[in-house]
Formats: sequence, structure tokens, C-alpha cells
Amino acid sequence: MTKDLHAPDSESLIEFPCDYRLKAMGHNTEAFIDLVFEVTKKYAPGVTREHIEIKDSKGKKFISVNITFYATCIEQIHGIYGDLKKHPEVLMTL
Repeated sequence: MTKDLHAPDSESLIEFPCDYRLKAMGHNTEAFIDLVFEVTKKYAPGVTREHIEIKDSKGKKFISVNITFYATCIEQIHGIYGDLKKHPEVLMTL
């Protein structure tokens, strides 16, 4: 049986605490970068803008925002992904 890393239960394949890297994709705007940063900071207050890595799509219309943060529990990760998935500017999360 395989586990979904984003399943809403208390079991996880991730060992906590750890550095965790999330990725969110959306339109190439500064507002999108700010959105991903602010949502992450809400659950991981120690994260800074230095933890962000941006990658443009080939046509530069879209970007992926990658943020590495210190994760302490699975609920923290679920909170970030849950908030990001609810936002209409977020096209995809990984």
C-alpha cells in the first residue's frame, strides 16, 4: 500500500522535523510570488525570501515558485497546500 504525502491523516512517509521543498505554479507575476511566500510564511514563520527559487516556463508566461522551509509536522504541510489549492491564482502544486 502506498501513502499519498498529502493525505489528511497522521501517518507520513516524511520524517519530521526536516527541510521541505514545495512547488506552486502560476502566472509570472510578482503578486503570485508574494502569494506563495505569504501562505508559506503563515505556517512556517521562519521562512525568508532567500528560501525562494523561481523558474520560468519556456514562454515566460508561467513560473514555478519553489520554497524550502523547515517543516515540523504533516499538518503544517497540509495547511500550506490546502491554502494554496484554494487560491484561484495557483494553477498547480507539487
